[in-house]
This record gives sequence, C-alpha cells and structure tokens, in this order.
Amino acid sequence: MRVVMVVVVVVMALPSCLKWTTSASLRPKRQEWSVVGAVESVLTSHAPCQHACLLLADQHEELEVTQAPRGVRVLRAVGGSVNGSDASHGRLKETVDGVRELGEVWQCLVVVVVSDDPDFLAAFAHLSLRRHALRWSTRILVLTRLPLSHLGGLHGLLSNRNAMLLRIQDHKTSRSVRRVDVFVWQPYSAPGSTPLRVATWTPHGRLTLASHMSLFPDKFSVFSSAPRLKVVVEVLPAHSVSWVDDAGEPGGRRLEYTGYISDVVKHFATRMNFTITYVLSPERTFGSRMPDGSWTGMIGMVVREEADFSPGPFAFSYVRHEAVDYTYALYHQSIKILSGLSGLETDPWGFLLPLTSLVWALTLAALLGMLLILQLFPSCLPGRSLLRGGWSANTFSPVRVLLQQDVVWPAEWWWWEGLVLGLWMLTTLVLTKSYAGNLMSLLAVRYVPQPFQTLRDVLDHPSVVMIWQKYSSYEQLLRDSTSGEMREVAGLEKEGRLEFHTQVRFKEILDTLVRAGGHVLADAGNSLTKLIGSDFSNKGRCNFYLSRDGFFPSSFGMVSQKTNPLVHEFNKRALDLIEQGLIEYGIENAPNITACGNIPKKMLIMSSFSVSNIWGVFVLLGGGLSAALVVWCMELTCRH
Repeated sequence: MRVVMVVVVVVMALPSCLKWTTSASLRPKRQEWSVVGAVESVLTSHAPCQHACLLLADQHEELEVTQAPRGVRVLRAVGGSVNGSDASHGRLKETVDGVRELGEVWQCLVVVVVSDDPDFLAAFAHLSLRRHALRWSTRILVLTRLPLSHLGGLHGLLSNRNAMLLRIQDHKTSRSVRRVDVFVWQPYSAPGSTPLRVATWTPHGRLTLASHMSLFPDKFSVFSSAPRLKVVVEVLPAHSVSWVDDAGEPGGRRLEYTGYISDVVKHFATRMNFTITYVLSPERTFGSRMPDGSWTGMIGMVVREEADFSPGPFAFSYVRHEAVDYTYALYHQSIKILSGLSGLETDPWGFLLPLTSLVWALTLAALLGMLLILQLFPSCLPGRSLLRGGWSANTFSPVRVLLQQDVVWPAEWWWWEGLVLGLWMLTTLVLTKSYAGNLMSLLAVRYVPQPFQTLRDVLDHPSVVMIWQKYSSYEQLLRDSTSGEMREVAGLEKEGRLEFHTQVRFKEILDTLVRAGGHVLADAGNSLTKLIGSDFSNKGRCNFYLSRDGFFPSSFGMVSQKTNPLVHEFNKRALDLIEQGLIEYGIENAPNITACGNIPKKMLIMSSFSVSNIWGVFVLLGGGLSAALVVWCMELTCRH
C-alpha cells in the first residue's frame, strides 16, 4: 500500500507565519490530475466569503499552488493509518493540530484532501474529529477514486461536518477522467447509508447541480432524515422525570422529562426535525473534571459521545469550555444561600427601641441643661447663697420629675424657677406617654431571625454546615480556589462543615437538614427560589429564606461536543427565544415562586406578656439597684 503524503500545515505556526501564494495556477504533471479542476469549479460556484485553501494531496503528484481569493498553501507531511506507527501517527496528529489552529483564526478556510488510500483517509478523519480540528465554518472536500464501499472510515467526517465527497469516475478502458460526482451525507445517518449526489463535474469544466440541495448545504438547519438524538438531562426544581411504558423502546419503557427546559428542547426538535431520547447520567450530576482528566455526570456523557447534547443548563466555566462547546447564554444567575426560618423571637432589649439614640441623647442633654440652670443661676442673684455642700435644695428636682417621683416645692423658689420646672414637667409628660404607648406596641412584636445574608455570615458562624451541589462547576470552583472567601469555604470541609450532594437529593435535604436550621444550601438563585416555592405549595407556609447578597455570577447555556454543528444551529434558535422573553418566562413560571419572596422581618402577635418578653427590663432594674446599693455602702463607709 502506498504511503500517502499530506499537503497541509505541519508546524504549529500562526497564520501570519505562512506565505500564501496567489499568483500561480495549478499545473499538474500528469493528465489524471486535471480533476483538481472539479475542486476549483466547486469553490468558484460556492464562494460565500474570501476563503483560504489548504491542499492535501498524494505524494506522487507534484502540484503547484492554485489560485484562491486568499491563497493556497501546500505543505507536506508523511501520514499513516489509525493503527500505524507512532512516528507517522504523531506527524499526522501535528498536521491535524495545525488545521485546527488555522480554523480557529481563519473564518473561511477550505481543506481539500486528495488521496486513494482508505487507511490514510480514515486516520485523518478519526484524528480530525477526536482533536476537534474541523469547525462548521471550515469546509472540507475529499477527492478520491475509491468506491463508496471503501469509505466507511470517512462517514463520521462527511456526515457530521461541513464536508462533501468528490468521487472520480474513470473510463473503463483508460485512466482518463470521465466525470467527478459530488456527494453529501446527511447528519446522523447510518454508516452504510447511500449519500445524496448534489452535483456532477466533467473534464470540460462544467459543473451541473443534480438536486435541489446546494453545494456545502446547511444540512444541520433542518434534518431531512429526522434522526433520533440522545439528550442527557437531570432533575431540576419545577421539573420532573418519570419512566413510561413504550414497546418501541429498548427495555419496553422510555424516560419522560417535563419542565421549561424540556419545552426548549422540544422547540429545537420541532424546528430542526429530530426526535428525542432522554437519558440520565450514571452519577446524576451536571459534571466536573476528575484529577485523571475524565469527566463525570452529564458533561462526561457528552464528552464521551454517549449523548449528542445536554440542555443543562450549565454554568459557563473555563474548565468546561475546554471539553465542550456552549450555546449562547440563556440567562444569568448568581449563587445565593438558602436557610431555614426558626421560630419567632422577642428582642429582650426592645424597651429601648421606642426612642432612637438621638432622642435618648437629646433627653440626657436637656436634663443636664436643666440641672445646670437651676444650680448656677440662683447663685448669681443677690440675697441667695449655696447651701452647705455646694448644692441648692432644688438641684435634683428635674431628675425626680423624669423618674415620675414626688417633688418638694421649696418656699424660697423664685417664680421663674417654678416656670422652668413646670415646662420640664410638661416635656417629660409628653415624652413618657409617647414612650409608654410605643413600648406597649413593640412588646407585641416578634422578630423573624435571618442571620445568613452573606457568605461571610456563614463563615463566621461556629457550627452551621454548608451544602453544595456534587460534581458541579461550583464544587470545581471550590476545589481550584487558592485565595479569597471561596478558599475559606473549601477549608470548612476539614472542620466537617462542608458537604456535597447531588441535586436530585435537594428536596430531601431541604425538608430535613436545612429546615432543622443546622445546614444552609448554596446554589443558583433561580433553582433555590423554585425549591422554596415547591415547599410552600406542599406546606402552605414559608419556612425558608434566600440571602440578600449573591456571589459568583455566572451565565448558563446548553452544551454539545467540541466543534459539533448542533451548537451553531441551536444558537440561532436560542436567540429567538431569548429576544422574545420565553426563556425568562420559563424560569419565572413556577408555582408559588414569589410567595416567599418578601418575608417580613417583624410580626405582630396578640398574646400575653411573659418573662421572655421583658427580662431585659428586670436586668436593667437589678443593675440599677445593685449600683445604688454599692453607692449607699460607699456613703456609709465614707461617713464613718
């Protein structure tokens, strides 16, 4: 079997390092290579953009560069089969990686593969798919004389990428070219299926379309064969999965999935003409990368091609983006903290609340002012002198008035002193009556404790346990964090205050651990809101609350394999749903989702007072009596 030479980029160089040539035209040394004119005709007939071309050809042909809008590059490297030697396989891998790098920066790249070696073609197709070298924007043309029965290794490449096969038909009596047929395989078609012939080229330079389909058709826009795609899903709040009997499915049953995410998938299926088979991941999680590089959960099934795509929705992350392709962001959310509401509490120091700190300060300042006036002014008048000890007889009368005690009215008081004390009595009366009325109201108020409003509140608590979603991007974030609060959260695991559970267990955890008050749950805000709404539907009351602050904002979207054209088509339809507000409507359209959105922090209770309501008053009274006793003892000691 001949060794095939691949004419393509063999070094991992940037396109700026390549010298593209446009001045020369293709001049084959042998007549049989006049079929390259078929490639030129195809590209000329279908040139939606100014493309550049990479030409891959058999080593026995000495070809010069043909003309293209942005030039054609011809480089050579030895290729081999899928199971070939390590050296040839490694060189072919380098070649494929070069194609991938160019495809990432050239938005209109055409790769032409010319070979009659089925092993090499299969190896190139295998590595191109496994190393994600061919995006939908990269057009592929395979030119060969091999019969269709020998091209089984090319089926995945030709059917699921923007590719066409140019098969050379020779005359029976000679090697001269009779015509070149242009074939297209439909996406997700069976390996042995018959391709559709879309055009024919003859050596006279004539290209004739043979069907209604255009060259390089947008075959993923609407599937003509209605393929069945595997979709891996997971239970989300306000969603459900169930098994139903179906004789047409393996095992006699199929998985039924309901919810707004299912509606989005069904919308795509209707618009693109494919059917759905729902599957569940073995770990029942969204998926994270393991230390050995493998992936778990739904991401793992997509990476291993056990599922064609997953609607998720998945939080965008750099680690995941290296393994899968995201659609456009469907929505944006932050992580919030869900905590359980404990019983109503009474503030024992509530008797201080009827007056603000400013009122208390002004009252004290006014009292000191009254004492100063009644002490200093009489000493300045003729015929008045201070009593022994430096205090007048009426010095502490304002204090007695404020404390609602009796007042001794001295006979020697001036009229203005009585007027001042009367005004103070009136002020004190208004102040005490207002205080008493507000105090009676406040004593009937119960407080709804909501202690966990920020991530710092949880970190500073001595015993509460945080619960995060297992094998998720959030767990990946905690494991990879090296500083900040997220690193502190990861450190709680050593203290036994950090747990990871799958989302399918969240309802059970909410009803037991979080409701009891010893645990809090951290997850995307919209998911937690739906969990609270579901609990309200079952219990008829609000037993949980969400933190005011959110952290680690993320975008969420669907995923598929790297370079899978499905993502390209999903993006078109996802934009329509987003612009029409249907995604937002699906997120917010859940039972009782707003019922517990504004939980009051205070509640009025009509009940009798108890010691728990006013024990702060008795503490203050006891403290005052104790202080008075100490002062009395000091007076007795000083007197003796």
